[in-house]
Formats: sequence, C-alpha cells, structure tokens
Amino acid sequence: MKKIISIYIVSIILTLIFSSLVAAVVHAEEKVEVPEDVRTISEELGKQYNICPEMIQSICWRESRFQADAESGGCIGIMQVSPKWHQDRMDKLGVTDLKDIRQNMTVAVDYLSDLVRDEEDMEEALMRYHGESRIQEKLDAGEMSSYVESILTLSAELEERNGK
Repeated sequence: MKKIISIYIVSIILTLIFSSLVAAVVHAEEKVEVPEDVRTISEELGKQYNICPEMIQSICWRESRFQADAESGGCIGIMQVSPKWHQDRMDKLGVTDLKDIRQNMTVAVDYLSDLVRDEEDMEEALMRYHGESRIQEKLDAGEMSSYVESILTLSAELEERNGK
C-alpha cells in the first residue's frame, strides 16, 4: 500500500513539474505585439509622467491583453481602472469613459506616477497599483510578486526589442 501511495505522490509531483515547464515554454514563446495606438499613447504619457513607455505597455498587456473593454471585479478598461477608487482622479483629468484607451491609460499612468513618486520604488508602486496585501512584509523579505515579476520581465523584453 505504501508503494502505491509513493508512486501516486511521485506521479502527482512529476505532473505538476511538467505542467509548470509547459506553461513556462508557452509564455516564453508568446510574443507580445503592442498595438500602435497603445504604443503611441504610452510614449506620450511616458514623456508627460516620466514613466517608461514599455512599463505602461506591460501593464496594459498584463491587465487586459490590450482589450479596451475588459472588465473584472469592478475595474474597467485596458489598465483596469476602478471608478470606485479613482473617481476624483477621473474628474480632475476630465475622464468620462474608461473604455476609451487614452482616457483609461491617462488615469492609470497618473495614478502610477503618484505611486512611484510616493514610494520611489517601482516594485512597491506596482504592488500598490495591483492592490496587493502584505506589501511591506514582502519587501522586507525581498520577495517580488508574480504580478510585479511579469510586468518587469515584459517591460525589459519590450525595451530590448525597442533598442533600449
């Protein structure tokens, strides 16, 4: 009986390892193509707010796969802005339609800019942008969330592709 249980456990572990490897290969082969409108807007907002355009593009990809009409958990648009938490910012910026790519990206980048300015650390700013819990605990332990890691990795890939 112990031998059967051991074999079963080993097969589960091997299945998990294989699944992880397949997922990593699929992700590595997935080439992110930034739509021209997203590229243009991110470059404009990047200059205005002093945020790397590829960082903005990476967030757009991670949050919505560049889908302007994406909605999840009360968040809307390409960068998943929550009107519940950002209505004052939207009013200040004159934003009325979060499904409009430029308006959504403007609110999100304005918010990210405030986070970067307040925290002076892009990793922490991205964790706050994503609404993660236990941020200080993670930072003190030298941990980086999978969300932050994916954003930074894709941003670096896009920068390299753009000759930066």
